[in-house]
Amino acid sequence: MLDRANGGYRHKNETPVRLQLIGGEPENAHVFNVNGERITDLLNDPRSFIPIRTQSAGVKIVAKTQIVSMLEYGDDVNSKPAARTVSASKSRNPYAVLRIEEGASIEDIRAAYKARIKSVHPDLIASLNLDEDLSRAALLATQKLNYAYRKIMRDRGE
Repeated sequence: MLDRANGGYRHKNETPVRLQLIGGEPENAHVFNVNGERITDLLNDPRSFIPIRTQSAGVKIVAKTQIVSMLEYGDDVNSKPAARTVSASKSRNPYAVLRIEEGASIEDIRAAYKARIKSVHPDLIASLNLDEDLSRAALLATQKLNYAYRKIMRDRGE
């Protein structure tokens, strides 16, 4: 596949996924990614659209905003799914992750971050002796909140 940014070709892999779009049923598909690129990297890169190969429609271009979830599989879509699901619906807007308005003040951003992180912090969940899946979900939520907070602060020059 031609990589215009680097002036050459680069190899693309087809990664099998279970894809669900807004208003649609989950379906088996393949996404195209570079060697070593994770599905999360693909969903968080600057492109608004990505090509996806589906069994029903062949290769189609999908707006990332239309992706509800993407479950990565092993070597093929008939294998057992991997343990991670990537949700793209709110993950692109760091303000939505922190549940604040885009015009919020720095103090409001910090307060929202502290309140949200306090409710899902992995140490808090671990102290409650809850299921391991909940601990893993808390860790992922914490990572998502940290990323959103850092992105907002970086964009604002803080």
